[in-house]
Amino acid sequence: MKCLKVKGEQAVRREFISRFSAALTDRVICVISTNPSGEIEAVFPGESSIEGLLESIHPDLVIIPADSKLIAPIVDCSGEVTSANPLVLAAFDVEDECTDYASIYRNTFHLLPQNTEEECGRCGMDCRRMAEAILRGDRREEECFYASGRIEVTVDGRPLKVGKFPAEMIEGSLRGLLSSMKGYREDSDIMIRAKGSNLYS
Repeated sequence: MKCLKVKGEQAVRREFISRFSAALTDRVICVISTNPSGEIEAVFPGESSIEGLLESIHPDLVIIPADSKLIAPIVDCSGEVTSANPLVLAAFDVEDECTDYASIYRNTFHLLPQNTEEECGRCGMDCRRMAEAILRGDRREEECFYASGRIEVTVDGRPLKVGKFPAEMIEGSLRGLLSSMKGYREDSDIMIRAKGSNLYS
């Protein structure tokens, strides 16, 4: 899934998140934060029903705390000059009514595997430099061996790293099988959940 950090004063961050979520009504946004006890909390802005929340368990984009060590694009709400940080995707000004939220969403990419060059390096760099290169437009997300952004696999609720070739095989097979079914479109998002070995017992 896509991840985004929002940096700045709490009130301005909240305003950005509110407007961002309202502008992307066709997307499920999840906001992760840590409470004073150190527990992780998740909020789904705009969801007002249990049914809606249950449908939101697999969000399109997760907003993570700005102080998280995870490498992700940043929206800076601080009002300071942001050019020094190459991970800054956009600056948000609460007075600006023309913020292009769709563009922010479009240019946010799926969470990279957070590897050093020694741990992977298949793209020729570590994940931070890869993220910076994607934001500059020098590299594409698809060039990361593990960033199979179009395919997300979880096992027992935990993400499974899927390389580019297996991801292409899975997507091709699924789309091939589903292409003749009513309601399928080529640009459809697909979610299939297979339960454990006692599925048919």
